This record gives sequence, structure tokens and C-alpha cells, in this order.
Amino acid sequence: GKYLFQGGLMDVVKRKDMSEAAMAKLRVEILKTLPVEDRIVYSPAGKPKHTVVVLTDIECGYCRKFHTDIAEYTKRGIEVEYLAFPRMGLGSKDYKGMVSVWCAADRNQALTAAKSGRPVADKECNNPVAAQYELGQRLGVTGTPAVYAPDGTQLGGYLPPRQIREALDALAGKSKGQPPGML
Repeated sequence: GKYLFQGGLMDVVKRKDMSEAAMAKLRVEILKTLPVEDRIVYSPAGKPKHTVVVLTDIECGYCRKFHTDIAEYTKRGIEVEYLAFPRMGLGSKDYKGMVSVWCAADRNQALTAAKSGRPVADKECNNPVAAQYELGQRLGVTGTPAVYAPDGTQLGGYLPPRQIREALDALAGKSKGQPPGML
């Protein structure tokens, strides 16, 4: 090739990142390939108003911060579906810890323990950690937490519960015909 185009393509009239819009559609399709039963889910009481998929790592400081706010996310009507993304790679100590979490009898309790720095019993089982890690690589995840809205929009890394709820409300408003804008 003779030319290289790098960066996002912006529609300045509509104030829309066209590259992000294209990636969001692709992300939705990629995320559909992983069954919900392979995720660790924290749900609000009643029907969730919003759902986010979060690629997480048990050793990541911002992932731990995100998880300390899990009760507030669910209180605000946000269901959190965690996928494993051991940043240190497959076969690492981090990966083995995440396998132990996903193989625990109570995965939610084990994840909370691991993110609090408490030990989780070493376990091996048929688990989705490697598949989820590879999915994260296909999504282009370079850091954790990586938070995605149902439409595939990447909301970023750690955001406080109020800000994630506002971003999700704004996205839901767009899908109901409100004027487009940038988050």
C-alpha cells in the first residue's frame, strides 16, 4: 500500500464518531458469541434498567475500584456482566487466579474475595477464561476495566456509578429518536 489512514473518522455535522459506530456494531456481534451463563453477573433488584459488559482483571486497581462500587451500580439499576481479561496473559498467575474464580462454587463470592485481595482456593475446571481473554483481544482491549454498553459503545474504563448511569441513559435516549450527540 501507498497510504495509511490512522485515527477515527468524524461526521462533524452530526457530531458522531463513525469509526466508533462501526466498531460498536462489531462488538455487539463479538459479545453475542459468549454465553451469559459464562459471565459473572451482578443484578439489581427487579428488572435492570441497563446492562454493561465489563472485561475485568482481579489484579487491576481500577477493576477493584469498579467492584467496590458494585452495590451502587446495581442500586442505580445497572446489571454488570463480568468477563475475564487477565492482562498478564494466558498461563500467568493472574490467569490461574481468574480460573479459580470462574471454577468456584459461588463465582460472585469468589470474584469479590479476589478483588478484595483475599485468597481464593485454587481450582481447575472446564472454564471460559481463555475464550473470554481471546474475545477481549479481538475487541482490542488494551486495559481494564473495559466497559461496554448493550449497543457495543465502549464507555471507557472505570467510571463512577452516576456517570455510567448518565451515559447509559443518554445512549438509551438516542435509540429512542433523540438527537444524536457525543458522549
